[in-house]
Amino acid sequence: MKFGVCCGVDVEKIKYVKALGYDFAESHCQEIAKADYEKLEEIKATGMPVVAANCFISLRVVGEEKDEAAISEYLERLFSKAKYLGLRYLIFGSSGARRIPEGMTLEQGRDEIAYFLRELVLPLCEKYDLPVAIEPLRPEECNAINTIADGVEMAERIASPYIKVLADVAHMFVQNEPVESLLKYKGFIVHAHTSNPDPDPSTNKKRTYPKVGDSFSQASFVDVLSAVGVEHCSIEADVIDFKSDVEGAYEVFKELR
Repeated sequence: MKFGVCCGVDVEKIKYVKALGYDFAESHCQEIAKADYEKLEEIKATGMPVVAANCFISLRVVGEEKDEAAISEYLERLFSKAKYLGLRYLIFGSSGARRIPEGMTLEQGRDEIAYFLRELVLPLCEKYDLPVAIEPLRPEECNAINTIADGVEMAERIASPYIKVLADVAHMFVQNEPVESLLKYKGFIVHAHTSNPDPDPSTNKKRTYPKVGDSFSQASFVDVLSAVGVEHCSIEADVIDFKSDVEGAYEVFKELR
């Protein structure tokens, strides 16, 4: 298993996690799409692999507000630059983009998400040989695609090797989805996000960077990920102090490779 950290396009953060010994960085789709090639060259010059990027799209893909021309233009920029950086996965969380508006049924909303993935995203996945992983999100963040089963169901609707699923332990934890439940979805789960999903309430954070002594067992999550064939796991968590956070987390994950 290789472990990385979500760093956006912050070159100094990428350099720091590389120096600590992490295997890769995870970036931010919207920041990649708007970055110039000079910025992308700076990222490449760090020598740190950038394996994935989250925050897929901010434009609405469900409801009357969606603008297919604007979506298509954005996606072309994103995919071309992501390929230039050498990414292996793009992550479709994007709670605001896929939230089903009032007055639309859940099934209607899911149909529109499926249309977005099949008609607008998939052709670019194929063109650039770059898969997209659907990220199920807790209901507090989005009312569409909340559980791993929801994500797999959507991937099955598209029925393409380019549309897969991401497992984020924090979203699973909130919904009481045991990590062992991933075992029945082997072949669908291609990337993961981890964190301490049960932090001390005094931190006032929903999820924090893992550290030695946490009640949640990172080993239990990593073992299941390995069993279903996931090769990369990124830390995505609320930051308290970035340098201290990533240093403490590295002490956990260096033992789990």
